[in-house]
Amino acid sequence: MAWNLAAVRAKIRGVTGTPSTDQLSVADLDNYINNYYVFTMPFELKEQIQDNFLDFKTVVGQDVYAFPGGYFSDQPGAYCDGFPMIFYQDKDVFYQDWPQQYGVDNLATGDGVTFNFVGGLQNPPLIKGTLFITDGTQVLQDNGAGAFTGNGFGTINYTTGAYNVTFTLAPAASATIYGKYQGYSGNRPQGVLFFQNTFILRPVPDQVYQLRMEGYIQPLTLTGTPMQEEWGALIAYGAALEIFADRGDMENYERYYPVFKRFENVALGRTIQQLNSQQSVGRF
Repeated sequence: MAWNLAAVRAKIRGVTGTPSTDQLSVADLDNYINNYYVFTMPFELKEQIQDNFLDFKTVVGQDVYAFPGGYFSDQPGAYCDGFPMIFYQDKDVFYQDWPQQYGVDNLATGDGVTFNFVGGLQNPPLIKGTLFITDGTQVLQDNGAGAFTGNGFGTINYTTGAYNVTFTLAPAASATIYGKYQGYSGNRPQGVLFFQNTFILRPVPDQVYQLRMEGYIQPLTLTGTPMQEEWGALIAYGAALEIFADRGDMENYERYYPVFKRFENVALGRTIQQLNSQQSVGRF
């Protein structure tokens, strides 16, 4: 039997006793299938879901990168241009090793009349999103894209430190206008923090680098054949269990659960065989 979407649908209808679309529409049936296949199965069968290299290139001066689409997890271990990196998942340890230190620049003095201030920071480049300029009362915060939000507006060049800001109200006479920010010395990234589905690099890249990690591919919505054809029966029984659970039909849920576990073992067979054929390597 070739396992494709049509075969999975047919198996589910047979197991759940819903041969008619009046009992279970095609759209609802496909939702059950893909809720299991895309969102549940990858976490239950993590070691079997195809792992692949997770590659991306850095951008000069950019330290934060969104988790790439198409993957649902990552594994510890990372390389930058082939050099091993320290992989962090604890932000406290990461920032202990790579402190968030702010410098302070005195930029100008208010006169009660002037709204606009133009100049340059003393120690560029700076990390995006870390700069704020204030007169002690009003605060302008950079938005990470070269502009400011808060009590006014303006622009900042992260590379040169050149700024042009306009406060909502003219800073008071004798008020000190100062900027706080994190400067950096660009280099090849040596550490990476994975936190809240983002990667944070240190040092901040000074040029384009190739980063390589390992991640598990997130299955796409099933429209044809599963990533591995032997997953077909597992997908069918996994979705069928969800249907029984939603109906409150725990008798059939318990009845088919052992069958589901059998096909789960079948799906894991490829990985188990591969691991059994590998020889353990000592760490020392």
